[in-house]
Amino acid sequence: MRVSFQQQHQSFVRDVEQRLYNLNRIQQELGEGRSIFQPSEDVNGAHHAMLSKSELAMISQYQRNIENGQGMVSAADGKLTELVTLINEIDSLALAADNDTQSPEDREFAAQEMNQKLERLMDFANAKFGDRFLFGGHNTLSAPFAAVRNEQGVITVVSQVGDSISGNIYRTIDENENVVVNVTGDRLFQPRGAEGTSSDLFYVVAQLRDTIANDNTPPEGQEEALSTHVLRENLNSIRNRIIEEQTYIGSLGQRMTSKLDELKQTEIDWTDRLENAQGAEMTDLVSRLSVEEGVYNALLAIQSRTLNNSLIDYIG
Repeated sequence: MRVSFQQQHQSFVRDVEQRLYNLNRIQQELGEGRSIFQPSEDVNGAHHAMLSKSELAMISQYQRNIENGQGMVSAADGKLTELVTLINEIDSLALAADNDTQSPEDREFAAQEMNQKLERLMDFANAKFGDRFLFGGHNTLSAPFAAVRNEQGVITVVSQVGDSISGNIYRTIDENENVVVNVTGDRLFQPRGAEGTSSDLFYVVAQLRDTIANDNTPPEGQEEALSTHVLRENLNSIRNRIIEEQTYIGSLGQRMTSKLDELKQTEIDWTDRLENAQGAEMTDLVSRLSVEEGVYNALLAIQSRTLNNSLIDYIG
C-alpha cells in the first residue's frame, strides 16, 4: 500500500517537533540542574528529592542558628575578657591603697579612681550586642541593672531590673540538640538573693571604694567584713566565677564551630542525594544535547529539500 505525501509530511513534522521538544527539555534540565519537573515523571525519584530538600532546609536553619549563636558567644567572650581585665585593675588599685606608705590624699585619689571603675563596671553589666543587652537573660531589650545614686551622683546601690535576668537563651543547632548561648547577668555580677553580699560584684567594688576613701579604714564594727584584704578575697572569688563562665563560653564556641563544619559536610551529602534523585547527570545531558542537535539539524536540512519537490514526485 502506497503511503501518501501528506502522511509522510505529517510523520516528518512530528519527528521534527519531537526532536525540538527533546532539545528544549535537555536545555531546561541543564539550566536548572534537574531532570524531574513533575512528581508523576518519577514518583520514587520525586519522593527522594522532596526528602533531600527538606533535610537541606533544616540544615540551613541549623546553620543560621549557629551563626547567630556564634555572634552572641563571641560578643560575650570579648566582654568577659575585658571584665576580667577590669577586675584585675580594681584589685591592683586596692592592693596599692592597702600599702602603709599611702597617704590619706593618695587614698582619696585611689577612691576616686575606684569610683570610675565602678562606673565602667556598670557599662559592662549593661553591655549590648547590636541593639540587645548581652547579660539581660530573656529580656534583651531592657538594661538588666540599674544604679541608685546619692546627691553627688555617686553609685550607692546596684539592683537587678526584672525577673528575666537569669533566663537562658537557647539555639537549636541540630535535631534534638539545643545549647544555651548567653551568660546571664546574675551569674556574673550579682547572684539572685545575694544582693549586698560578698558575692555581689557591685557591692564589693563600692565597699572597696568607700573603705579606701576612709583612709583604708572599714566602718566601725565591720573591720573583718569590709577590710581591704577581705574585700580583695571576695573580689578574687568573683573573678574565678567569671572565668568559669568564660571557660564555658569558650568551649561552647568550639562546639558550635565543630557542629557547623559537620553540618557543611552533611549539606554536601544531601546535595549529592538531591542531584541523584533529580537525575541531572550533566555529562550525559551534554552528550544527549549534541546528538539531538545533530539529528534536528539534519531533519531541517532534509525538510528544506523535500518541501521544494512537488506532489507529482511522490506519485508512482
